[in-house]
Amino acid sequence: MRFQAVTPLALALAASAFSGASVEDTLSLARKALLHEGIATAWKLSQKALAEAPESAAAHELTGEVLFRRGDFASAEREFNLATKLDPNFALALWGLSRIAECTSMRKTAAALLDRAHSINPKDPRIFRDWAARLPGPQHIQALEQYASMVDPSRNEKELEDLRQHIRLDKALQGRAVMALSSGYQKTEVPLLNLFNSATRTLYYGLEVSLGGTRLRLLLDTGASGILIPRWAAVRAGIAELAGATFGGVGDDPRLSVGYHGIVDRVRIGDVEFRDALISVSNQDSVGTADGLIGTNVFAQFLVTLDFAGRKLRLDPLPGYHPGDNELHDRMSLPELQHFAPVYRFAHLLLVPTRVSDSREVLFVLDTGADRTVVSYDMAAEVSNVSRNDRMRLQGINGQVADLYQTGNMFLQFAGFRQRSPGMTAVDMWPQSRNVGTEVSGFLGLPVLSLFTLTIDYRDGLVHFDRQQP
Repeated sequence: MRFQAVTPLALALAASAFSGASVEDTLSLARKALLHEGIATAWKLSQKALAEAPESAAAHELTGEVLFRRGDFASAEREFNLATKLDPNFALALWGLSRIAECTSMRKTAAALLDRAHSINPKDPRIFRDWAARLPGPQHIQALEQYASMVDPSRNEKELEDLRQHIRLDKALQGRAVMALSSGYQKTEVPLLNLFNSATRTLYYGLEVSLGGTRLRLLLDTGASGILIPRWAAVRAGIAELAGATFGGVGDDPRLSVGYHGIVDRVRIGDVEFRDALISVSNQDSVGTADGLIGTNVFAQFLVTLDFAGRKLRLDPLPGYHPGDNELHDRMSLPELQHFAPVYRFAHLLLVPTRVSDSREVLFVLDTGADRTVVSYDMAAEVSNVSRNDRMRLQGINGQVADLYQTGNMFLQFAGFRQRSPGMTAVDMWPQSRNVGTEVSGFLGLPVLSLFTLTIDYRDGLVHFDRQQP
């Protein structure tokens, strides 16, 4: 478990909560605390500011930011709305509402809110970053380069390097469309392969994938994005380097996996074919259990059904969607999707509202690539006994997780279901939460998810959990 040291900044922030600092000073300190992941301190300071100045739009906006980081989106949205009522031109509150709209699949609304926030305050770095990410073509690259000049390399080295890699890749692609569907947009089925990890005696599910004619067995992973393969597989498929890249994931090795992005002219999975597919290549000898990983978001323009019992991946056309439709849309309320549960989408990750025993509602990542369900140490400690277990092993792209804990009996509640567990693995999830931008309290792994037939609607941020009868 990671414990934060008591720094001079932390002491100053804590002391200010009981001092006679002005509201502006309190909010400034709260923002610094939030920037350094001092969530609890930021919350105390935001509440102090609200108590002293209940009509302050800035205090309500900052409270919304803290609530968003804690994963309480409904309360965050209320605070952002209060801020805009007090000051209709408060740009950060509009930006906060755009973040809520984005993760709830209201993308057209999110873009409109972000455009308005940027028009009011084009110099705010966070607003500018998100606005720049939406621009097309050369404008996108120019704006990202401008944003890179705003980033402090001494404080945000990783963000700056990720940004530079993004820019280099965009320049190398030269506007080339990638992962374009070249087969018919129609209903199809693809067999799921059984992939067995002899070391952990764990069963996974995968797909046979042809990369430019080279056949590989890739693990099907709702927690992954795109296609990631080791270098030997890329050499076999003739995938040349387009732009350098690094890859992060679960594990305590601070060194990121180094590799590159490349293009393969054709990817075929069953009867589904994509042209000019972007492939991520790791220099590691292996990636996961099989020849690599394929994220279910590769099929995001379909309604994606994972039928584990029937050993099938089913792809259905999305109602009202046509391939090549790049227009932004808000979540659709369609009769055929009324039994689906809403989830929050952060890039490729799907976060499911979940209760751990009788906890408050928290967020778990849907992760068919995980061999177990994992809970955050902090969440587990709230509802159960937690003890260190040095016999357990957990391996990810970034190596072994050093500190593992075992919980007592618990149960999970999500999407109307209740699943009992005699004990779960608990780990520190601070790095994952920081990377996502909101609190991640666990990963729903394959042992739980395989009890269901899962149908994912990436467009609308919906998942149907169909419990299989024993």
